[in-house]
Amino acid sequence: MKLGFVSPNTPRDVDPGELAVELQSRGFESMWVGEHPKIPVASREQFPGAMPDWLPHMWDPFMALLVAARATTTLVVGTAVALPLEHELFTFAKQVATLDVMSGGRLVLGVGVGFRPELELVGRFAWAGRYRALGEMIAALGALWRDDEAHFHGEFFDFEPVWSYPKPVQRPHPPLLAATTGARATRACLGWADGWIPGDAAIPDLATAVTDVRRDAEDAGRDPDALDLTIMAWGDPRVERLARYRELGFHRVILGGGRRDADDPATVLPFLDRYAAMVDELA
Repeated sequence: MKLGFVSPNTPRDVDPGELAVELQSRGFESMWVGEHPKIPVASREQFPGAMPDWLPHMWDPFMALLVAARATTTLVVGTAVALPLEHELFTFAKQVATLDVMSGGRLVLGVGVGFRPELELVGRFAWAGRYRALGEMIAALGALWRDDEAHFHGEFFDFEPVWSYPKPVQRPHPPLLAATTGARATRACLGWADGWIPGDAAIPDLATAVTDVRRDAEDAGRDPDALDLTIMAWGDPRVERLARYRELGFHRVILGGGRRDADDPATVLPFLDRYAAMVDELA
């Protein structure tokens, strides 16, 4: 199992390029950042749990990951997670493809739908149909990333042939990991997702959830063994918990979310050192 690290990605945190170098030098496989492109001020009380003070200050994920990729040679860069429905389609396609090209094909795209007030601010998608809209956007992006003269005709996205370049290095596109927790949402994404990227704190019975995902993938005509199973581990997990995730079939664990003293950038490197000692044990 490979180890990754997620950064809050704000001006107070370790610079993305410096962090990437530190991660690569310690044997970490990947660096991840999330995003919240637009957060309604009135939604503070609606946020799942207490809204962290740093959340509104996040840097753009693709620019930060580009800095990280250009500072390293082998480190995978990923979104945990991006929110495609909050972006304009053609710009998002170009941003993702450009990052994949400039990183030499080292991008993994974790995607989700965000939380309700964010999506409602976009004004184009009903909350009840969010996963249907996300699936259609992924299909439209697929056409833009694949075809020289791309066109698409659907319920939410409709366009005549266009040129959209560059194309991603990874064909047909960077790996797409669905950030879902509920069984219904996960099933809705299995038609297009290359993998699954849940947070462990949101799933009470992880073993059952993994079994269900594998069964649902098979029911959808997918090879469950081909799914990229990545888990975001909350807090400061002991090696025994991480080993358990490996036994459940997860290929990658992303550390750093909810860790102790996360508001103090001086604690980042000691945290990385602690888990760097586990890289070989968990491989």
